[in-house]
Amino acid sequence: MIGGLMIADFRFDPAPSVDDVVVELLWHGEERMGQIVVPPGMDEAIVISGLPDLKPLPVISAVAYAMVLAAQSHRHLKLSGDPSAWRREWGSLIKGH
Repeated sequence: MIGGLMIADFRFDPAPSVDDVVVELLWHGEERMGQIVVPPGMDEAIVISGLPDLKPLPVISAVAYAMVLAAQSHRHLKLSGDPSAWRREWGSLIKGH
């Protein structure tokens, strides 16, 4: 982050592939949250590895954790869900495949 801003843009897909690691953006009351969704079978590997469970997290924490999961599993990272839960100063949401 530079001056409180992220220096990255993120892919936003309203219908991501089941093979992607996805952060579903959502609101929990006034809180901007992210629910990480992983491909089938990958959630079992997370539990076996002793990694934290995939409960909703503050958006930035969810994106950071999902980025690691996507990189380690060689999968695409996509954001989906409610784009209003994304703050512009975190970076741009780029729509498309």
